[in-house]
Amino acid sequence: MFKFKDILAIILGAGIFSFGIYFLVIPFHFYEGGATGITLITYYLLKIPVSLMNLLINIPLFVLAWKLLGKKSLYLSLLGTFSVSAWMAIFEAMPLSHHYHHFIFTAFKGDILLACIASGIVLGLGLGIIFNAGGTTGGTDILARIFNKYTSLSMGKLMLIVDAIVLTTVVVVFQDVRTAMYTLFFILIDTLVIDLIGEGGFAGKGFLIVTSKPEEIAKKVSDDLGRGITFIRGMGYYSRKDLDIVYCVVSRNEMKQMKDIINQIDPFAFITISEAHEILGEGFTLDKEKQPITR
Repeated sequence: MFKFKDILAIILGAGIFSFGIYFLVIPFHFYEGGATGITLITYYLLKIPVSLMNLLINIPLFVLAWKLLGKKSLYLSLLGTFSVSAWMAIFEAMPLSHHYHHFIFTAFKGDILLACIASGIVLGLGLGIIFNAGGTTGGTDILARIFNKYTSLSMGKLMLIVDAIVLTTVVVVFQDVRTAMYTLFFILIDTLVIDLIGEGGFAGKGFLIVTSKPEEIAKKVSDDLGRGITFIRGMGYYSRKDLDIVYCVVSRNEMKQMKDIINQIDPFAFITISEAHEILGEGFTLDKEKQPITR
């Protein structure tokens, strides 16, 4: 069952991605990784429209995806691919569209580094929205999603690997190391943006506290910060005594207060603090009107 918000997100993400390609990547003659890189090469050399070449390249990849991906992922990927081509066709058909390329180049004052950063942010934003909705833009995105299904690597890292292979080929064939390196730089940026959007939600810090006063710390944290506490049963190796390990997740701006509470109650407590890249559930993302979790 497809959700309307996913369909809308893929179309929106495809629009952002296509905008980045047409108005940022092409004016600065950047390359790209994967199938998009191939479409850009054919555009630079033969002036074949990106919108058309994007569809031609993706046909065999969708045949592969039909066997390896579920129907839902396949249909959403088809939507992403056709949306990119549709958006690109719209941009290509705009009156005096090539004048916009000159305008963009002038607006950046020819600053290639700044254009790299902007390209990475815009393309990463578009791709991140598409991936979060369960789709792809076709091409090597499909291959990355397939490998993501069977490995622990993130979509962003898999895309980076595939893109690096394509860019290496570009350097060998076109002997354009300078532009390829700038392209690699903006791909690194869009990889970070993709992973950032993929993590989404709220970020914070996870506290794991080994203390002789778990009840006092739990009560103080609950009263002062309103955060939930979980006791994890443990045992000291040397003392062989049973103990309650306190686990709590707080937002970043509550870190200092959390440390002060622990230090005030038990200055000898052993604390480890870890990154909580995405926090879901009660106290962070759960609708307050929903039934709270009973602990």
